[in-house]
Amino acid sequence: MIFKKLKSNKGQISLEFSLLVMVVILSAIIISYYLISTAVETKKANMEVINQSANTAKDALSKVS
Repeated sequence: MIFKKLKSNKGQISLEFSLLVMVVILSAIIISYYLISTAVETKKANMEVINQSANTAKDALSKVS
């Protein structure tokens, strides 16, 4: 057969399966890193927008007074 069993007679997982699991885990780590870094950048950008709008409102209110 082309495909081997996932476990041998001794209960060990096959090399192909362990490599597949390693690739899946490494991919998940890389994807989660980029998701977290994107979320942090978005948070910083939103804080800048909030600060700009607060400064605009403060300037408009100071002209009214």
